[in-house]
Amino acid sequence: MFSAVSEDASTALRALELNSDSDILDVGTGEAQFAIYLALQGYDVLTGEPATDTSQYAGKDWMDKADKLGVLNHIRFQAFDASDIPFPEKAFDAVFFFGVLHHIDEELRRSVFREALRVMKPDGAIVFFEPKSETLEMVWKSDPDHPVAANPVDYASGLNITASKMTGSLMDIYIFQKAT
Repeated sequence: MFSAVSEDASTALRALELNSDSDILDVGTGEAQFAIYLALQGYDVLTGEPATDTSQYAGKDWMDKADKLGVLNHIRFQAFDASDIPFPEKAFDAVFFFGVLHHIDEELRRSVFREALRVMKPDGAIVFFEPKSETLEMVWKSDPDHPVAANPVDYASGLNITASKMTGSLMDIYIFQKAT
């Protein structure tokens, strides 16, 4: 699984051309595969998920794995809710949501998008990774109640942003940047 996550992450990073000192926020830690991949690429990553999330996807013990890979010092965890991100405006060059949006209640998704825009630097990007239909077919075999993928474009109307979409090995990758 990590190799597929890495492949999709690599696709997005090539498109973004981030500097090594970029400020990065990873929303929805889970098993921290995405945060670990970013740290292995030399980025310092702030990651978090709600302290109240009791789903099977949250609260995973990932620190030992990050430590064994030598990147624990590049990952900082802070619990937070994506609809009320506790960081200042324009703090991050990139805000990543790897397989997260479809797990967020429908009525909160627009506010989550707005919060990501608020903490994104003017020349930064928001990147949503949402499972492709083939990925969902595999997931549903072990988790039949897993939600369908969300389309982040549905929550971007009326915002002064541009969107592009790429197809990864597991995920559809949506990149949003402020319109020029």
